[in-house]
Amino acid sequence: MRPVLTQTVSEMETPSAAARAEAIANGGDAAFNARAQAQWPCLNTLELRQPPAPLPAPQRLTVAAWNIERCKRVEDSAELLRSLGADVVLATEVDIGMARSGQRHTVRDLAEALGMGYAFGTEFVELGTGDPYETSLFADIPNTHGLHGNAILSRYPLENVALIPLDAGGMWFVSQPKNDGQLRLGGRMAVAAQVATPHGPLTLTAAHYESESDAAGRAADTRTLIDRLDSTYGTGPTVIGGDLNTKSLMDGIRTYANILADPAPHEPCFDVFESHSFDWRGCNAGLPTTRAAPGKPVNYPLWMLDWLFTRGVAATDARVTPALSAAGQYLSDHELLTCRIDMTGAPRVRAQAASHLA
Repeated sequence: MRPVLTQTVSEMETPSAAARAEAIANGGDAAFNARAQAQWPCLNTLELRQPPAPLPAPQRLTVAAWNIERCKRVEDSAELLRSLGADVVLATEVDIGMARSGQRHTVRDLAEALGMGYAFGTEFVELGTGDPYETSLFADIPNTHGLHGNAILSRYPLENVALIPLDAGGMWFVSQPKNDGQLRLGGRMAVAAQVATPHGPLTLTAAHYESESDAAGRAADTRTLIDRLDSTYGTGPTVIGGDLNTKSLMDGIRTYANILADPAPHEPCFDVFESHSFDWRGCNAGLPTTRAAPGKPVNYPLWMLDWLFTRGVAATDARVTPALSAAGQYLSDHELLTCRIDMTGAPRVRAQAASHLA
């Protein structure tokens, strides 16, 4: 597995059309995959831009976690986040230079609309146009850059930014688990950073787990994530949010409230979180986090795939907000999660970074 990556750039170097064509021609080749993962700058750096008018260190802040499904409607998505008073957004599934999202740098554009800074890391270089529905719409339009990943957007300066690989990568390039044309180079990962508070640093993490994994695999990803977070930042106040793809929770028998109270029998990753002092019951509303998407099959009951986790802070006002614009237009197949984080009761932590981040 790749190490934790910490090199930041103001503008990411994206792979050329020729490099992506070469990757397509080498689809299934494990040696090519390993070379590209080691050498392509977009898979080894994070794009970092600070907010234009950063807010002072917060005592309290509203954190949003949202699988924004490519961020195809930037302005409407910004309006929804603004209406909820989001200070930090833990975003998964955002695009840069993809036909399906209008070839936009969706993270930069969303951050600018919100007056935020951001840290973006590439999860996959998309070598096609997306899932079968997206391919049916955009197959004849080449991607300008083809990047897809996760990001943290913030009103506060972001410090000690890191990309944390969660798997060895290659599943979607070497073995192609779904055989649906989604050839993509990269691997699942999380983006992490810290913001300064009067009580010391608060670690923030946007995580995306593998959709084709199982409950045991998600528990393993959680151990990897927390071990790497703790070795990088220590065990101080932390918020993790993202799409964990916890598909085993929905057995058609238990209610959403039952699942919120005790998810571990179906998803042992929650035992891992709890053993590392993370709480989810106070920062999640116990409601489904997915919605029907145009052109795609719908699973009922609707799933609880997206979560917030907190450690060392108080969390209140957990909400799930429909992923719809003010005019009722569809924004994502995942709803938007928010909670209020209170640092005033957090133990004071001396602001320090691990040696490789200093």
